Amino acid sequence: MDAKVTKDMPYAGNGIMDDPGSRAARLGDLGRRIPPPRIADVWLFPPLPQVEESSEFFLFTSILEDGGRALYSARMVPANGTPSHQVVVEHGRAPANRVPGLVAGLQRRLGQPAAVRHIPIEGDGARWEALLEQSREADASVDRAGQGR
Repeated sequence: MDAKVTKDMPYAGNGIMDDPGSRAARLGDLGRRIPPPRIADVWLFPPLPQVEESSEFFLFTSILEDGGRALYSARMVPANGTPSHQVVVEHGRAPANRVPGLVAGLQRRLGQPAAVRHIPIEGDGARWEALLEQSREADASVDRAGQGR
């Protein structure tokens, strides 16, 4: 099980400085923990309204040697009221064809079936880089929107 705590990991994998709590920095951290050629899928869950100090959390799978999947979650853990570090936990292993049902079950329990975004990576480095770039762009647009207030 990978239960390492990440602190002060501001890079998204390409040397660009990102806010450590940004989606791009958090995905970059995941790419350092699990090599992108082994990442199968990423699900982006929005913050949970019923959980105080909740932030977006990720569910992702890695490709195992036997073709199965290891299922992980990544979430920000607040310190003194602000998100400060990401915790990644392995929740188990399953055949690849069972993972969509596990994720659907989690969505039902959370009550947010439509809000989750699924990104299939399938070990493709170009797909991983595209996800990082999209995340940087989304983070930048949120920053620009916040500056206008």
